[in-house]
Amino acid sequence: MVEKSVKPLIFTATLSFVLLVSAQIFSFFGTGTLGFVVAAIVVTTLALFFYSPGRRKSRPPNNPRNFVDSVPGLAWTAEPDGQISSMNSRMREFLNVPQGSFVVAATSIHPEDRHKTFDLWTLRNWSEKPGTHRLLGPDGRYHWFRSVVQPIRDPNGVIISSWGTFIDIGDLKAAEEALRSSEQNLRSILDHIPGHLATADANGVHDYCNRIAETFYGHTFHELNGMGFTRFVHPDDLDGYISEGWHHIKNGIPIDRPVRLLRHDGVYRWFRIRINPAFDDNGNVVRWYGLHSDIDDEVKTLENLQQAQDKLAQASEFAGLAELAASIAHEVNQPLSAVVTNSEACQVWLSADPPNLMRARTSADRIVRDAKEAADVVRRIRELFAQKAPHKGRISINEIIEDVVDLIRKKYASRGLVVSAKLDGGMPLIVADRIQIQQVIFNIARNGVEAMRTNREEPMSLDISSHYAGNTAIVEIEDNGVGLDDPHKVFEPFFTTKSDGMGMGLSICRSIIDAHSGRLWAQARPSRGALFAFELPIQDANSLREQESAEILHPRDIERL
Repeated sequence: MVEKSVKPLIFTATLSFVLLVSAQIFSFFGTGTLGFVVAAIVVTTLALFFYSPGRRKSRPPNNPRNFVDSVPGLAWTAEPDGQISSMNSRMREFLNVPQGSFVVAATSIHPEDRHKTFDLWTLRNWSEKPGTHRLLGPDGRYHWFRSVVQPIRDPNGVIISSWGTFIDIGDLKAAEEALRSSEQNLRSILDHIPGHLATADANGVHDYCNRIAETFYGHTFHELNGMGFTRFVHPDDLDGYISEGWHHIKNGIPIDRPVRLLRHDGVYRWFRIRINPAFDDNGNVVRWYGLHSDIDDEVKTLENLQQAQDKLAQASEFAGLAELAASIAHEVNQPLSAVVTNSEACQVWLSADPPNLMRARTSADRIVRDAKEAADVVRRIRELFAQKAPHKGRISINEIIEDVVDLIRKKYASRGLVVSAKLDGGMPLIVADRIQIQQVIFNIARNGVEAMRTNREEPMSLDISSHYAGNTAIVEIEDNGVGLDDPHKVFEPFFTTKSDGMGMGLSICRSIIDAHSGRLWAQARPSRGALFAFELPIQDANSLREQESAEILHPRDIERL
């Protein structure tokens, strides 16, 4: 390399040689002194341009001090004893080192980093691995820097000096702190989710579980992973858990199943395990994510509920038997009352002088008929509770009303009861169970009479009417008794307003009407008393086939047909 002091001499000699050659050329061509002067000016201008100070500045600096000052960071050089021999302006300004001094105040270095920073300048415990340091800046805050130091050795390998830099990594540290905070926040979220979280690789090998899972099992994740999670599965659930699990893992199918897991205190609890796979762009399973939710309380609640339902069903059966017995006792009272009435009439006719055998025979026939109806009542009530279909046939609703009116008049004649029947003569035959419909009408009529027992000055009147509208037959029974407080509650089983009542009549009536696809309702009259009504469909009556007419009918219905 040519020394800097020789370069001006070389430049002067070169310039003189160029001028001499130019003079000879211009002299040869006869241009004279003027041509020489022009050539000298051109050559000088070119020489000054190529050797100008601006172009010299573009060359890399050869001065080490200039080189250190151009380093983008806090740069320095140090002697083997740790004394700083030079530093760039950035370092001097940042650490507030006065001009002419190379001493860095100890207060400019964070207390926790002072020893390793001083060791850095002395190359004590030197390592090629970058270090980190906190230096006090002009703003009064500590800034993070990363240090890089390179020793300089002589030909014998002895360290004669060193140079190094502090690179500002404040943004990097801030990003690392933000990442660390985000990771801690995520871990806190995962550890406080009310469930066991677990992850596994593509082969189903667990690689993470949250703190709640570790607390439940009483082991750290590494201990759990070494033991194998299957040891915590209930023996009765283990085979299904393993076989189903491997099938789902092999085929990449989500897992959702209940299983009992062993808690650290030796108690098994029910969990619902839900595990979903994660796929890459090619559809291959890369990870598994699972949530184990504790459902032990829900399972036990369902078990207790099932036991309660079983007990309730058993109690309902007993209540059904009691209701059946009460219903039979309630409904059989009507035909038995008719039997007693006709028996008394028979005795009267036989006691006459001479005995009226014709009337006595008629009363005896009625006794037989009413006794059979009592048996039918028992049979029909049992079928009603067994939810069997009614024995339907073509019947005349008006004929049934007339029978009930006759019986009511005979039974309550001594009470001054006035019974009126307003029947629609054009009422078509309907398809229904005669015995059951007769029960309904008689029960409602008798309840109306019983509701008028407290009438004093108000006469006892019972009005029964029938009519039809479209394809519906409607029967209404009105009384002027005490009325109704709650028209809906009167149809509930065992509800009664009578001191000697059983509360079964209207409940059975509604069941009968419902079984006939009809509707039964009640309402209070504006002035006094109550109105009970029911409707039955008649649209199927005209579409019955001829063989249906062979069903057992009441003799009076057969005569009308």
